[in-house]
Amino acid sequence: MARRRREGSLVALLSGCNTASAPLRGRAVAGNRWIEAKLQRWGVLALVLPALLALSACSDDDGPAAPLAMSLGDAAHQIEGLLGKRARAVREDDLDLYLRTLGRGDVRAEQRMVFANLDQLPIERIDYRLVADSVVAEGERSYWGTVETVLRLDGYDVAPVRTQDRWRFTLGSHGRRLALSSTTDERWESEHGIGVQPWDVAPIHVEEAYDVLGIFDDSTVGDAEEVLAAVGDGRFDVATELPAGDTPADPPGTVVYVLADASATDGLTGTPVGAHERADGLTIAIPADSADPSRGIAGYRIALDPAVLDEDEVVLDRLIRHELTHAVLGDRGRGGPLWITEGLAEWVSVQRLAPAERRLPTDALGVGARATALPRAEDFAGPDAAAWYAVSWWVCEYIANTYGEDTLWTLLDRLVDGEDVDTVLDDTLGLTEEQLVQRGVAVMSSTYG
Repeated sequence: MARRRREGSLVALLSGCNTASAPLRGRAVAGNRWIEAKLQRWGVLALVLPALLALSACSDDDGPAAPLAMSLGDAAHQIEGLLGKRARAVREDDLDLYLRTLGRGDVRAEQRMVFANLDQLPIERIDYRLVADSVVAEGERSYWGTVETVLRLDGYDVAPVRTQDRWRFTLGSHGRRLALSSTTDERWESEHGIGVQPWDVAPIHVEEAYDVLGIFDDSTVGDAEEVLAAVGDGRFDVATELPAGDTPADPPGTVVYVLADASATDGLTGTPVGAHERADGLTIAIPADSADPSRGIAGYRIALDPAVLDEDEVVLDRLIRHELTHAVLGDRGRGGPLWITEGLAEWVSVQRLAPAERRLPTDALGVGARATALPRAEDFAGPDAAAWYAVSWWVCEYIANTYGEDTLWTLLDRLVDGEDVDTVLDDTLGLTEEQLVQRGVAVMSSTYG
């Protein structure tokens, strides 16, 4: 019996299994005693080994055989631990720990990039959380789960930004441990919206100065110093034009993206402020929780088209002041008719310019001459958008010069609150919509005609 046990152990060793944990293989050996006899003849061992491997039901794990799949509950528990390690790795700048959370393949190169990007950001808080009851199996070795990323930029967000995406986790070759294998599920993302940041998409360069955080790429980082200085100056200029007491004593900093790939900001879960078709600049309100709008806005991001970097300093500075007006006004400037929100942003943007520097689009006078009503949202999205910006600006100029600047802010507040335009104009100005646009265009025409 002792000899037989030793031979049985040899069978287990050669097959890669422990006999106590492989009952199917044990029963096969017991039913085929000729195998033991063959094992005593070392000359024919090579003929027996393939049969032993075919009879084996174990994996290539060391020690006890592991199952090829696990319950959803066990998978969720493993994923939660994995996400905790990922967050700790980012916080502690531990690339080795970060890489140990990843599977093989393209995901490793992608996530090395993400880690390098995150390492440049001023992160106050970062966490990854598995959304409850979101784990589903894919085949026998992979599991999809909805992951919430919690990220707060130090000095730039008034609350952590919570976004969700769907990630896949796959068992390794030993069948014991899950690792992140994909962060892309196109169908789910198209149905739910995603929280992908520019630093999840491509390599970035992060520069910081003057309470401005700049996100650049290889093609734009050479202009970082100019952009940061312009935004820093613009923050001061805009604050001086807004009513006293309307800006906080210590406002959060400004995040600005200057990226050649415009699609890098497509995954942001925020809502564009104002006319989002504007090609050269865009302000985006970032919700504190992409799944719960009631949590409010965590911060604002400004995206600039790199093409404006080729414009002269006056044009760039004016564009930056326009976008900063949206960002600084925040909720106060969201939701009103575009003619007042965009007109005000244009009006603020030119206050620091001498009258001779306040350029007007060449077609603005012609479009204005035909105007019988204030511009609608579709006008700001059409071929004459630049002209309608100018018309809105000069309507605001007319109001400020005739009724006082305070009247501009009174109009804004009432219109953002959803009051009827005709009623507000009559109460505040004693004018109809047609009369207001015609008087604004008349001042514009007399200035530039």
